[in-house]
Amino acid sequence: MKNLLLTFILLLLGGFVYSQQRPQYTLYMQNNYILNPAIAGIEDYYDMKLSYRSQWVGLEAAPKTGYLSFQMPIGDVDDRHHGIGGNIVSDKTGPTSRLSFDGSYAYHLPISGAMKVSFGVSAGFTQYTTDASLLNPADPNDPAIANSRISQFLPDVSAGIWLYSDKFYVGASGLQLVPVTLNYGSAANNTDDNRYRAHYFFTGGYRFPIGYDFLATPSIMIKWIDPAPASMDFNFKLMYQETVWAGVSYRKADSFSALLGVNISSLINVAYSYDYGVNELTDFHKGSHEVILGLQLNNSGRLKCPRNVW
Repeated sequence: MKNLLLTFILLLLGGFVYSQQRPQYTLYMQNNYILNPAIAGIEDYYDMKLSYRSQWVGLEAAPKTGYLSFQMPIGDVDDRHHGIGGNIVSDKTGPTSRLSFDGSYAYHLPISGAMKVSFGVSAGFTQYTTDASLLNPADPNDPAIANSRISQFLPDVSAGIWLYSDKFYVGASGLQLVPVTLNYGSAANNTDDNRYRAHYFFTGGYRFPIGYDFLATPSIMIKWIDPAPASMDFNFKLMYQETVWAGVSYRKADSFSALLGVNISSLINVAYSYDYGVNELTDFHKGSHEVILGLQLNNSGRLKCPRNVW
């Protein structure tokens, strides 16, 4: 068990090629801004999200992720307007941790009727830390962990586009667009395998009514990190009277998820997800939990359900 996890962590440390370098989220549908800076300023209020994710519960040194995001419009959201925002993300997996800060800007442009398009960019930095003292290697003199603690700051730039109305959305974004290399303490370890890899996200969703009380939203996310094969998420949400919703999600060859949320008031909303794994790690953990607390500040329209980020 411990050897399996240690092998997994060392793969993360020594070769990010076949795995993602950024945290994984299941409730990104509730906050697409965390993956696409073009969302900033999309609603007529100040949007704040606080989230925590515990992945692979019961597996020693499994990933734990938390973030705080804030974004707001500048100008009339029914016309051309701007948006600004920022994220703070903390992600820890065993001896490795990352702390990211970034700020973003978006420009929203009406193009036809209720349809709009927005373009966004974000910039900031990430602090990567590796604490080799938390490892218990068979060879204490292994050069891969020669230094007990390595900390480094790397620049981070992202960009995105978002086409949307109150009925649908289509978006694309690229994260980690600056090609820098992670430093793991010795020249032998600092290979191209440690390069900061760009992450690309393509998503779309459509909302339609079922009767008078229900709104259904199927959506899809495609994620690609070169040279790994693309992964896909398929999601479905059903909302009752724009207040309570439930949904399911399937991440190809990885997990099934149950989703639940409630718009408590025009100020507060909460959401929760549970992932049941269907990959080679399934027998070693008890699933993954994620929760989001949302605040809709300065919500003058008193909207419980957002117009564009449902």
